[in-house]
Amino acid sequence: MTAAPLPRPLPPQSAPSRTPRQISSFSIGHLAHIDIRVHLTFFLLVAVFALGSSGPGGPGVVGGLIWLVIVFSCVVVHEMAHSLVARSRGALVREIVLLPIGGVSRLENLPESPTDEFAIAIVGPVASVVLAGVAALVSLGLRRPLLPFDLYGGQLLARLVWFNLILGGFNLLPGFPLDGGRVFRALLERRYDLERATHLAARVGRGLAVVLVALGVFVNVWLVLIGVFVYFGASAEEAATVTHVRLRGASIANLMLVDPVVVTPTTSVADLQALVRRTAQRVFPIVGGQGYEGMVDARMATRSAPAHLASDIALQIAPVDLGADLEETASFVADTPTKAVAISAGGRIVGVLRVEEIEHLLTDGDRKAAQL
Repeated sequence: MTAAPLPRPLPPQSAPSRTPRQISSFSIGHLAHIDIRVHLTFFLLVAVFALGSSGPGGPGVVGGLIWLVIVFSCVVVHEMAHSLVARSRGALVREIVLLPIGGVSRLENLPESPTDEFAIAIVGPVASVVLAGVAALVSLGLRRPLLPFDLYGGQLLARLVWFNLILGGFNLLPGFPLDGGRVFRALLERRYDLERATHLAARVGRGLAVVLVALGVFVNVWLVLIGVFVYFGASAEEAATVTHVRLRGASIANLMLVDPVVVTPTTSVADLQALVRRTAQRVFPIVGGQGYEGMVDARMATRSAPAHLASDIALQIAPVDLGADLEETASFVADTPTKAVAISAGGRIVGVLRVEEIEHLLTDGDRKAAQL
């Protein structure tokens, strides 16, 4: 259905063994070194298809599930087209995730060029239309009719034609996060910068979502589900792009607290509490004879017994190198319990980067945008 960026990777020494997305989905194989995953919610669709197919006039449970496999094979082709073109344009493609309402290609990085984004977005619907064309030619060659329109009980080739035409056509609707929304944004970038073009495409996407939900109430519940996906997907894509744009070019050195107060592993909690009272700093790196040993914050200090030591309540949060990419680091900082990380250079701690500094940079961009 669409190509979406992955959250920026955590620093290697802090990366978890499995991400929440991997826990909520499972792999069914690899194509062109791209992991094909099925989200656990997909089983809801399997149950719906099985129940619907077993009704009067239905193709039967086996027939319904076979059709479901064929449908999502077409979705995989659609997403593989996105992924292969994205890879050819320099993007790193990790996985394709199959959801009850379609598929999502997870890209490690956003395409920077409008031309690249246009090519990556448009190729999915094109692949679907090509599949429809091939099925139509085979059907006509076998002298099998394409009409009447029936996605559930018609002959297989005709269903393939209509499903792929619907998949390709729907994805060309000009609203984020659909492929058509990305095409629309790429065209808008001829006149506006990336952030402004993203806001406009996301606004159209949310408007489209409202229309889909309204139609779904009277026509089909799947339109409601798709509308909800489009609405929240548009907002998520907008937020991710705005963060990317505003953090691009900024550096950790310009945002971090320089030369922070550090404590030793043997610093008592009582001394930490006193330190909190006389300084504005609220997060403290712990540095001992072996170097950096973790982080402790004011909240932990106030909740711990005064006789305890800093090493007793330390959180093992890996430091980030001063030269690391700020955008990659931002997601790591937001995920830490302290909402802050120690910054290292040359083997010593030279700063602390807090989530507040990152949020200030982002909200300052909001104020500047409002003034334009």
